[in-house]
Amino acid sequence: MRFVTLAVSIFAASTASAAPAAKPVPLVVRVDAAAPGGPEVEAWAKELRAAIATHKDELRLAKAGEKAELTVRIDSVAKGEGDTHSMNGAFVLGKTTRPFNLSYPGEAGPQAEALARNLRKYADQMKAADH
Repeated sequence: MRFVTLAVSIFAASTASAAPAAKPVPLVVRVDAAAPGGPEVEAWAKELRAAIATHKDELRLAKAGEKAELTVRIDSVAKGEGDTHSMNGAFVLGKTTRPFNLSYPGEAGPQAEALARNLRKYADQMKAADH
């Protein structure tokens, strides 16, 4: 009977001392605006940086001189028919570059927020495809 009590005590002590789950490390992101893209590209980059800054638990903007895990390159922004716009860019993860195009109505802000919410998912997909 003493053995069972001792085993239960050891198990209870080992589970009680287990550390809480670690917080996930934020993905380090850099947003680059193509120089020839003009003020629309820079405005889009600014909106995306602001959206990334609001997702502190998942994302972090790269500091000056720091290497980013994921770079979002914004190449061009064009106004389409009516109230539609199109943004061309690319995700760069290591040596892998994936171009993308977003077509959206209205302002860039809501679209930048949606893109920021999904950046970790895109980075994880790119990592999985490389392996």
